[in-house]
Parts: sequence; structure tokens; C-alpha cells
Amino acid sequence: MKNNKQINYSLELLRLLLSFWVVIIHCYRYAFIFEKGKFPVPTFMIISFYFYYNILKKKNIIKIKQRFQRILIPYIIWAIFLFIFNNALFILFRFSLYYKKLLLRDLEIQLIIGRKYHGIFYFQFILIFLTILMTIISFLFNKSSIFIFQALLIIAYIFQYSYLNLYIFKEYPEYIKHSLGNIFELFPFAVMGIILHHLEIIKKLKQFKCLTIIYIVFIIIFILKYNVFVRIKGFFYPGVLLNLGGNCIFILFSLLSFQNKKLLFLLKITTKFTGGIYYIHNECFNLLKRKFLFIKNKTIYGSTAIYIISYIICFLGDKLTCKTKFKFLFN
Repeated sequence: MKNNKQINYSLELLRLLLSFWVVIIHCYRYAFIFEKGKFPVPTFMIISFYFYYNILKKKNIIKIKQRFQRILIPYIIWAIFLFIFNNALFILFRFSLYYKKLLLRDLEIQLIIGRKYHGIFYFQFILIFLTILMTIISFLFNKSSIFIFQALLIIAYIFQYSYLNLYIFKEYPEYIKHSLGNIFELFPFAVMGIILHHLEIIKKLKQFKCLTIIYIVFIIIFILKYNVFVRIKGFFYPGVLLNLGGNCIFILFSLLSFQNKKLLFLLKITTKFTGGIYYIHNECFNLLKRKFLFIKNKTIYGSTAIYIISYIICFLGDKLTCKTKFKFLFN
């Protein structure tokens, strides 16, 4: 069992805030006000590969397998479960999560690229793809892998700013272009997570903790308030602006620390299941909007209710799955 010192509760709090941010974006009618700060997914990608780099560096096969299990189990099982659940609702009650009866072809596409009916799993698809890619590069090139990652980061931005990425995928159906097209857009965030760990940026900045926090808060406000960079066209996350913002948010919370025991206990409870909440919040919304007007109208109260209900479902699911690997469905 992890103790409080082993768990970075400031980053757990960040995960909670990012998870709630995602729910707001999907379930709140004024989500467009957050358009300028689409930081949750980029920041999640930075966090994921920041912690994965040490596993790659040590060539820890056991931890690598555990990472793939943590990603693949929800990716596969949620896709199959939602396929069955949707069709059962359609057959029995003539309504469904996705407003139609799904075909086996839909399930096949969902499992291959992570986006057909359960659209948010494009992120899981890209996470799996980049994990495989970076693991292969790390094992093949060993110490030179950092240079390869940086070179690929530059190439990814060339593809974005030249609009080659947009040109290649724009003619494909939405479920294809939003999975494959976002690979080049999310790849730089994964590399930055690795670079932050490789250069020990967080450790070095802790020597100037207060000053760094002040500068980072200023940068984030500046990014949100002013058009600092030329915005380019893309799919979901083009350009360097989101990379700068995502890194600032990650560094900011990495520098924070909590000592109060009551606060740590509260964080321990409330910051669980952020992964599971991400996996199921859209389906909770699609089901409950039929019965509750404040959810259907996409109010802030409805969005908060979706988060809480998703948390409760994950809490119960975690208890039912005990210590089996099925707990990854809710964590």
C-alpha cells in the first residue's frame, strides 16, 4: 500500500482538476469559453510519459507490461461492454447510448483506432501507439533515444505548421482523421514529458520554487489572456501554445506540496478514479440527460453531477473488481 510520501498528491489533485475540466468541456453548454485553454489532454500526455521515461530508462520489462495492461484492459473491455450495452438498450427499450444499433464493423473500427462510437478513446489509441513507438525506439537506440525523440518532435511540428498533417488526413472520415491526425499533434507533448524527466527540470526548479511558481502563473495568465502565438489550423491540439501551457501546468503542480493530514486524507479519497471518470462520463451524460433537465441543458450543476455519478460508479466498480486487473477499468 502506498503511503502519503510515495504519492504525489499535488499531481493527483492536478489529475482531478484535469478530469473535471474534460467533463466540463463535454457536458457544459458554455464549454466554448474553455476553447483557448484546451490543456487537459496535452497535460495528461505529458504526465503519462514523464513517469514512463524512468521505466524505459531502466528497461523494466515488468513495469512496461503493467503499463500496457493498464491501457489495454479499459481500451478493449469498455469498447466491448458499451457495444453490448448499447445494443441491449436498443433491442429492449428502443433507445441507446449512440442513437442506433451498433454493427460488428463499428466494434472492429473502435478497437482498431479508438474512435467510432466511444470517441474519447482516440486518446487511448494514441497513448498505446506512442507507448509502443517510444518503447521500440528506446530499446533499439538506448542512450541515443532522447535525440531520436527530439528529432521526431521537430518533424511533428514541421508537419503541423506546414499543414501537411492536416492535408494528409482531412479527407478521411471523422473517426479516422481525429485518431490518426492527432498522433502528430499529441506526440510533442509525450516527448516533452520525457525531456522534463531526462533533464530533471522539476528537481532543478525546486531550488527556486517560489519564483518559479510566480513566473509560471504569470505565463499561464498571459497565454489565456493574449494571443501570444499565431494559432494554426489542425485537428484538436496543433501548435506550440498548448505544449507551453501544458508544461507550465505540470511544472506548477509538481512544485506544490501538501503537509496537512486532513487535506491529504481528503485528496486521497477525492483524487481516485480520474481515469475511470474519463472513460465513462460521456455515457453517463447520454443516459441521464433523458431524465434530468439540468443535465440535458448542460448546466454547470449537471456537469458536476455527471462527475460525481461517474466517481460513484467507479468507486463501486473498484470495490467489485477487488484486486484483479479489472480495477484498471475504473482507475
